[in-house]
Amino acid sequence: MVPVLLAAVEVERVFALVNSVPILTSDVEVAEVAALVPRQAGESEDDYERAVVTALIELELRWQDLQAAAIVQSTAVDVDAAWQAVVRRAGGEEELGRRLHALGLDQMALRSMVRKAAVVEAYVARRFAPFVRPSADEIEKIWREELAPKLRADGKVVPPLADVREQVEAIVRERKLTDEVQRWTSELAKRAEVVRYLR
Repeated sequence: MVPVLLAAVEVERVFALVNSVPILTSDVEVAEVAALVPRQAGESEDDYERAVVTALIELELRWQDLQAAAIVQSTAVDVDAAWQAVVRRAGGEEELGRRLHALGLDQMALRSMVRKAAVVEAYVARRFAPFVRPSADEIEKIWREELAPKLRADGKVVPPLADVREQVEAIVRERKLTDEVQRWTSELAKRAEVVRYLR
């Protein structure tokens, strides 16, 4: 009998496992095509890929937590609005379809990812957002120590805080919300089995 040599073919690379759920090459490609993770100025391709993998791991941790608590089913979410936001970021339906087709992917995986993200965002808005109201002292400190000095350094006019208080408050609120979500995610990661396969 003549031995048959089979060439090893990598079907999908596994970037990470989150409680045995894989984060695959196609997941990363879908997230990149849809710009689900903002790219930072000057970020290398490898750094951006790592940022996308981290974001997908965190999304999976949060999603699994909501599933385990039976919160997914009870969370109202406008999936159509979330999908349209992705389409706009990608440059329109046709451009999104073209990019997915070039990678040999269809919309199903992306729609599933968009739904996951939308559910998690809706939960975060309901669970954390009402409790992250910044104090007057926090607003004034960020303005005095960070935002106003940055405007001066950029050669821009620095308005009185009273004129921009709402915008500054929104920035502080967003930061506090991000901190709360990261605290939640860190707690989930401590209890989870997360394995990364880095290059």
